[in-house]
Amino acid sequence: MAAARFFLILVLIGCCLSQRNGWHHGRNNNNPQQNNRVLKLVHMIFRHGIRTPADTYPNDPYINNTWFPIGWGQVTNEGKQKLYQHGVFLRNRYDHFLGHYYTPDLYYVQCTEAERTQVTAQCINAGLWPPHRSQQVANLYWQPIPTHAEPLNSDSLLLVRRPCPQYHIELEKVLKSPEVQQKLQRERELFDQVARYTGSKIESFEDAQDVYTTLMSEEAAGVKLPEWTRYFYPHRLYEPSTFSFMLNAYNDQMNRLKGGVLLKKLIEDWKAVETGTIKPKDRRAFLYVGHDSTVVNILSTLKIWDAQIPGFAINALFEFSYDRDLREYGVEIFLRNNTDPFAEPHRLRIPNCDFFCPLRRLISLTKAVIPEDWEEECKTDDEGFTLPPLRGP
Repeated sequence: MAAARFFLILVLIGCCLSQRNGWHHGRNNNNPQQNNRVLKLVHMIFRHGIRTPADTYPNDPYINNTWFPIGWGQVTNEGKQKLYQHGVFLRNRYDHFLGHYYTPDLYYVQCTEAERTQVTAQCINAGLWPPHRSQQVANLYWQPIPTHAEPLNSDSLLLVRRPCPQYHIELEKVLKSPEVQQKLQRERELFDQVARYTGSKIESFEDAQDVYTTLMSEEAAGVKLPEWTRYFYPHRLYEPSTFSFMLNAYNDQMNRLKGGVLLKKLIEDWKAVETGTIKPKDRRAFLYVGHDSTVVNILSTLKIWDAQIPGFAINALFEFSYDRDLREYGVEIFLRNNTDPFAEPHRLRIPNCDFFCPLRRLISLTKAVIPEDWEEECKTDDEGFTLPPLRGP
């Protein structure tokens, strides 16, 4: 009964907010099913929702907090509510395209093994797929939808955490480059100041970003930040933190081994739609739920990521359509990085292409960042190279 009440409350909140924002089923300012363009397939790529901190620092006043009852690194109640509202947004946007009956052939969900991504998917699905009358169970205005995940340390799509020595060699080259070293030197005083307050070693852009992310998570979880943080967060730590995300996708070779893996999957799906060979044949949408790097890396691979902090539940929508006027298939990409789940997405333009980028043109433009044989390209001739310890989820 508690679960039923929880989801009923979410439904009522979502309905009220959708009315507040003037939404109607299948009708909105960015309706993908309009004019002479026919939507064929959608990929929705999300970061997980608002969570409790996943990391801490030695002088953190909340270092012994258990974040009861959900624990460390888990989606908060506010996060769950907003994720449900994201689902309502997607239902309104794709209502006509998806129809009202969920089927496993129509819609596929993949997360990482991190629990926060799986909870995120469940909340989005609750808003996106309210059960049709014939699918409803008792008084539950909700239906369970399967999610799929790979083991965290062998993830090959959303985190790409499988061992890839060549990627780390490329990253090491970038970190040692004069350009990055000069930038690091300019931030040295800031990093030393933050280190004194946190008790942590702040020696890299990633270290700075870790502090930023912890403070962002604590703030989102509703606790008061220490007084010293107002001198550094968010403003002074913002630029080095955004640069940290860019370092992980700094050049074509790195993109090829990270975001290029997911982009290759999307292109394969689009080509299958074009040739009528997609399986299952009724597939219309994919929901991928990962982490900040999931969204950053694929947009960086397409050269459409601007320096910013990827907020909780940031999401990119890839809409693959057939244009009757142009007589060709193509993709439009939309980004939503806003705390308001009903905020309108804005379109992103791939360099040297239109907002509606024809598939053949996109394939040509991204050839350098699509791995042909990822396993082989990850290998290195340096027998003495040792993979660095994993960080993150």
